[in-house]
Amino acid sequence: MKTLVIRIGDRLTIRAIAVPVDGQIRDKCEILAFFQECAKKWPKEFYKLSGLLSDTADYGPPSDTKKFKPLAGSDLYEFKTHFGLRLICFWDDKGLIVCTHGYVKDGQKAPKSELTKADKIRKDYFRAKEAGELNHAQPKT
Repeated sequence: MKTLVIRIGDRLTIRAIAVPVDGQIRDKCEILAFFQECAKKWPKEFYKLSGLLSDTADYGPPSDTKKFKPLAGSDLYEFKTHFGLRLICFWDDKGLIVCTHGYVKDGQKAPKSELTKADKIRKDYFRAKEAGELNHAQPKT
Protein backbone atom coordinates (compact mmCIF):
# COMPACT_ATOMS: atom_id res chain seq x y z
CA MET A 1 0.00 0.00 0.00
CA LYS A 2 1.17 3.51 -0.80
CA THR A 3 0.28 7.00 0.38
CA LEU A 4 0.65 10.18 -1.64
CA VAL A 5 1.13 13.68 -0.29
CA ILE A 6 -1.87 15.99 -0.45
CA ARG A 7 -0.49 18.77 1.78
CA ILE A 8 2.60 19.31 3.91
CA GLY A 9 2.28 22.12 6.40
CA ASP A 10 3.94 23.59 9.45
CA ARG A 11 2.01 21.27 11.83
CA LEU A 12 0.66 18.31 9.86
CA THR A 13 1.06 16.22 6.75
CA ILE A 14 -2.07 15.10 4.93
CA ARG A 15 -1.78 12.04 2.68
CA ALA A 16 -4.06 9.97 0.45
CA ILE A 17 -4.21 6.20 0.03
CA ALA A 18 -3.14 4.78 -3.34
CA VAL A 19 -3.48 1.11 -4.24
CA PRO A 20 -1.95 -0.88 -7.09
CA VAL A 21 -4.17 -1.89 -9.98
CA ASP A 22 -3.34 -5.04 -11.97
CA GLY A 23 -1.81 -4.30 -15.33
CA GLN A 24 -1.42 -0.57 -14.73
CA ILE A 25 1.75 1.39 -14.13
CA ARG A 26 0.20 3.96 -11.82
CA ASP A 27 -1.53 3.21 -8.54
CA LYS A 28 -5.18 4.18 -8.13
CA CYS A 29 -5.86 7.08 -5.77
CA GLU A 30 -9.54 7.74 -5.11
CA ILE A 31 -8.77 11.10 -3.48
CA LEU A 32 -7.05 12.47 -6.59
CA ALA A 33 -9.92 11.25 -8.78
CA PHE A 34 -12.39 12.91 -6.38
CA PHE A 35 -10.40 16.16 -6.51
CA GLN A 36 -10.45 16.16 -10.32
CA GLU A 37 -14.22 15.60 -10.37
CA CYS A 38 -14.83 18.33 -7.80
CA ALA A 39 -12.58 20.82 -9.58
CA LYS A 40 -14.63 20.33 -12.77
CA LYS A 41 -18.15 20.19 -11.33
CA TRP A 42 -17.90 22.43 -8.25
CA PRO A 43 -14.80 24.64 -8.56
CA LYS A 44 -15.81 27.08 -5.79
CA GLU A 45 -16.47 24.28 -3.31
CA PHE A 46 -13.27 22.51 -4.32
CA TYR A 47 -11.39 25.75 -3.69
CA LYS A 48 -12.89 25.83 -0.17
CA LEU A 49 -11.95 22.19 0.46
CA SER A 50 -8.44 22.80 -0.83
CA GLY A 51 -8.08 25.82 1.46
CA LEU A 52 -9.37 23.80 4.42
CA LEU A 53 -6.71 21.14 3.79
CA SER A 54 -3.96 23.76 3.51
CA ASP A 55 -5.07 25.52 6.70
CA THR A 56 -5.26 22.19 8.53
CA ALA A 57 -1.74 21.25 7.44
CA ASP A 58 -0.40 24.61 8.63
CA TYR A 59 -2.43 25.22 11.80
CA GLY A 60 -3.97 21.88 12.80
CA PRO A 61 -7.54 20.67 12.45
CA PRO A 62 -10.23 23.32 12.87
CA SER A 63 -12.30 23.20 16.03
CA ASP A 64 -15.38 24.12 13.95
CA THR A 65 -17.35 20.88 13.49
CA LYS A 66 -18.87 22.38 10.33
CA LYS A 67 -15.44 21.93 8.73
CA PHE A 68 -13.87 18.91 10.47
CA LYS A 69 -15.46 16.41 12.83
CA PRO A 70 -15.12 12.91 14.23
CA LEU A 71 -17.60 10.39 12.86
CA ALA A 72 -19.59 8.80 15.67
CA GLY A 73 -18.71 5.29 16.70
CA SER A 74 -15.47 5.07 14.72
CA ASP A 75 -11.86 6.21 14.48
CA LEU A 76 -12.74 8.20 11.37
CA TYR A 77 -13.06 11.93 10.76
CA GLU A 78 -14.30 14.02 7.87
CA PHE A 79 -13.38 17.29 6.24
CA LYS A 80 -16.56 19.10 5.19
CA THR A 81 -17.71 21.96 3.00
CA HIS A 82 -21.09 23.65 3.30
CA PHE A 83 -22.15 22.38 -0.14
CA GLY A 84 -21.57 18.76 0.87
CA LEU A 85 -18.10 17.75 -0.27
CA ARG A 86 -16.77 15.23 2.23
CA LEU A 87 -13.31 13.76 2.65
CA ILE A 88 -13.02 10.85 5.10
CA CYS A 89 -9.75 10.46 6.97
CA PHE A 90 -8.06 9.05 10.06
CA TRP A 91 -5.03 9.85 12.21
CA ASP A 92 -1.74 7.96 12.14
CA ASP A 93 0.68 9.34 14.69
CA LYS A 94 0.21 12.92 15.84
CA GLY A 95 1.38 14.69 12.71
CA LEU A 96 -0.22 12.61 9.97
CA ILE A 97 -3.76 12.56 8.63
CA VAL A 98 -4.52 9.88 6.03
CA CYS A 99 -7.48 10.39 3.68
CA THR A 100 -9.34 7.35 2.38
CA HIS A 101 -11.82 8.75 -0.15
CA GLY A 102 -14.29 11.51 -0.80
CA TYR A 103 -17.96 11.76 -1.68
CA VAL A 104 -20.73 14.30 -2.07
CA LYS A 105 -23.14 14.19 0.84
CA ASP A 106 -26.84 14.10 0.05
CA GLY A 107 -28.42 13.29 3.41
CA GLN A 108 -28.24 14.06 7.12
CA LYS A 109 -25.59 11.53 8.15
CA ALA A 110 -22.60 9.97 6.45
CA PRO A 111 -23.88 6.89 4.59
CA LYS A 112 -23.02 3.63 6.30
CA SER A 113 -21.47 2.31 3.06
CA GLU A 114 -19.00 5.22 3.05
CA LEU A 115 -18.04 4.58 6.68
CA THR A 116 -17.63 0.85 6.06
CA LYS A 117 -15.42 1.52 3.04
CA ALA A 118 -13.25 4.03 4.95
CA ASP A 119 -12.91 1.73 7.97
CA LYS A 120 -11.76 -1.16 5.74
CA ILE A 121 -9.14 1.10 4.13
CA ARG A 122 -8.00 2.26 7.59
CA LYS A 123 -7.60 -1.33 8.79
CA ASP A 124 -5.73 -2.30 5.60
CA TYR A 125 -3.43 0.70 6.10
CA PHE A 126 -2.48 -0.30 9.65
CA ARG A 127 -2.02 -3.95 8.61
CA ALA A 128 0.33 -2.84 5.83
CA LYS A 129 2.17 -0.55 8.24
CA GLU A 130 2.62 -3.35 10.78
CA ALA A 131 3.85 -5.72 8.05
CA GLY A 132 6.34 -3.15 6.75
CA GLU A 133 4.47 -2.93 3.44
CA LEU A 134 3.52 0.74 3.65
CA ASN A 135 5.24 3.19 1.32
CA HIS A 136 4.89 6.92 2.04
CA ALA A 137 5.81 8.13 -1.44
CA GLN A 138 7.75 11.36 -1.64
CA PRO A 139 6.56 14.14 -3.94
CA LYS A 140 8.51 14.55 -7.16
CA THR A 141 10.52 17.73 -7.34
